[in-house]
Amino acid sequence: QQVFSRDPQGSVSDWIFVAGHQPELFHPGVWVKNFALYGLARKHHAAALNLLVDDDVIKTTALNVPVPPHIRRVLFDRWTGPAPYEERTIADRALFTSFAARVGELTRHWPYEPLLPAFWTEVLRQAEHTANLGQCFAAARRTFEQAWGCHNQETPLSALCDSEPFAYFACHLLVNLPYFHALYNEIVADYRRRYGIRNRQHPVPDLAVAGDWLEAPFWCWHAGAVRRERLFVRLGNDRIELKASGDALAPQVSVAQGANASPLALWQQLRACGRKIRPRALTTTLYVRLFLADLFIHGIGGGLYDELTDDLMRRFYAIEPPEYLVVSATRWLPLPRPAVTKDDYRRLQRKLRDLLYNPQRHLGDLALSETWAELARRKQEWIAQQPTTRAQRRERFRMLRLLTEELRRPLQPRIEQLHRQLQEGEHQLRINAVLQRRDYSFCLFPENDLRPFCTQFLQTLV
Repeated sequence: QQVFSRDPQGSVSDWIFVAGHQPELFHPGVWVKNFALYGLARKHHAAALNLLVDDDVIKTTALNVPVPPHIRRVLFDRWTGPAPYEERTIADRALFTSFAARVGELTRHWPYEPLLPAFWTEVLRQAEHTANLGQCFAAARRTFEQAWGCHNQETPLSALCDSEPFAYFACHLLVNLPYFHALYNEIVADYRRRYGIRNRQHPVPDLAVAGDWLEAPFWCWHAGAVRRERLFVRLGNDRIELKASGDALAPQVSVAQGANASPLALWQQLRACGRKIRPRALTTTLYVRLFLADLFIHGIGGGLYDELTDDLMRRFYAIEPPEYLVVSATRWLPLPRPAVTKDDYRRLQRKLRDLLYNPQRHLGDLALSETWAELARRKQEWIAQQPTTRAQRRERFRMLRLLTEELRRPLQPRIEQLHRQLQEGEHQLRINAVLQRRDYSFCLFPENDLRPFCTQFLQTLV
């Protein structure tokens, strides 16, 4: 069955290259994955599919905007909690509509026009057709991608989870959960030991045990809910029972486990009662890499965690995992930055310290004066002494402090000047720290900077 439409640049082959991300206002280093996906797929005559990971939760409804040396958080919608993207609709239309104008108040003195006004116009146009926040963002982003020559196919992960192949994959894990559960936790523990990780939440939490219930690597919730729940499973001789957060999800759902087993039976019953089962992060890439993608393109974080997925494939499915690609990039906002560096700041600190504790080295022509030369000579004599008693050491310390303070007196203007330079240097470093963050949204960049940055990945891939 043909599931991809013919793209403007050529025909679709049997190969499928896949990438994916949450439908959020991500930074350019994430966006380049989409262009790399299409560029590679076109080069190798493959279909390009981008997954909207809409089972993940929205973590913020604010955009970070640099106002050096600070960062302002500007709301594009009212915060209503960390709901899954597929359930998250626009909560405050007035706030949503005014977003670009409010950001514009902060960027009006920038030396360029950000992409945001044009992008948000498209977001608002999409909002006339859907109230789903993530779908508005994704549809507006696709509009710009297609105008720039990137024609990936896209589908929400939620739609993939309603498919028959995914039902077979998920039910196979549920039926074999005791073995998978033990293997999963063992692989995560091995990863922590290998990299010296003590936090039990990293890289992912263990799958829990609650009596005779085992946690499965899936989220679950009722249609329309705003909170994901962990899925727990109890296996009987001829049935699978599911629950979330202590409540029976679909109690005593019978699934035959003999030769005539039908994994779709459970899936159909869950869908009939409005329940949604969605994969966790590792389960998502496990399914996509094994059963959908000929090549999966990760960002940096996903690439690190997929070391766990590789182990799961080897030990649960007894196959050598297919390779994946990691693509990311860093782009700074093209705003003017102070020239000061941390090395400059450290040099000033060292110079000030030497002025304060060794002023005799910086007297210049004053060192020719008999008075200052005598003070410097006396200090050197006290430095050379090696006191043997506590009283002598106290006296040596007192005299060195007095002589140093006296020698420092003619240098006070230079010391004050260095203090001012250090304060200014610290301020400029704070500005640079704000401006050199790589995680500002793509919509804060100018199109004439962002477009060539992204579209280069359509052409230069090997």
